[in-house]
Amino acid sequence: MITLPAPAAFVHDSGLPAKSLLQQVLVAELARVEALPPAPAPVRAALIGSGPFESALRREAAARGGAVIAEYKQGSPSLGPFAVGTPLLPQLRAYAEGGAAAFSILTEPAYFRGSASHLQAAAELGLPRLYKGFVIAETQLAEAEAAGAEAVLLIARVLKEHTAAFAAAARRRGLEPLIELHNLTEVGFAQAAGARLVGINARNLSTFTLGAPTAAPLREAFPEAVLIRESGLATPEDAQAALRAGFDAVLIGEALMRSPDPRDFLERLLTGLRAEAL
Repeated sequence: MITLPAPAAFVHDSGLPAKSLLQQVLVAELARVEALPPAPAPVRAALIGSGPFESALRREAAARGGAVIAEYKQGSPSLGPFAVGTPLLPQLRAYAEGGAAAFSILTEPAYFRGSASHLQAAAELGLPRLYKGFVIAETQLAEAEAAGAEAVLLIARVLKEHTAAFAAAARRRGLEPLIELHNLTEVGFAQAAGARLVGINARNLSTFTLGAPTAAPLREAFPEAVLIRESGLATPEDAQAALRAGFDAVLIGEALMRSPDPRDFLERLLTGLRAEAL
């Protein structure tokens, strides 16, 4: 049995300023998870090795020169409710038709206007799905399992030395953990978790400002993992540059949600990669 710390510990001992955007999200999520019933026992078989989310990214990266995780989100702490009302299934269908390998579905409701029901509804399109939230409790892993997610985001900046325990708890529920880093000081947490999916978030999670991470030091630390560049990819060319720089996959949210034609956005991105490979 895996014992995880009380969720309040991740909020009260975060070390973040009270006005930090990340801290505000964590406070809101703590209130939500404390109102949920206790997590039921796992239903799925435990995950050993790779799963469908990882397999889809590896397959598309090998075939196209890079894979895209296309994200559905209606808001963010820094932008507010910038895409509220965007129909879920038409948006996801455009992603699938444009060549996305997988979906990322925001589940945090207060700031990102997300819901686990969005993730559940996305099942009809057949692509693997990432439960993207701010996981601090077993109840959220149970929520991801119940909604049918193939993968779950675990943020090392939040979970710190408990990242490995949460990764093990996720695998126990048949979920593939995607360990998100925001700087190289967190590499050890992902290594201890045996991470097969490693994301680097270009967005500073305290201020939500953007940087420009590179793949080389991550590839050295995780030679066999799928490396994913997250955030700050505004154009197809930005995403192509990240893939050329050594990332296996890119996660794109805001740009696709703002695009008048997300299918065309993805087609231009992937067509450019194929042209380079010829």
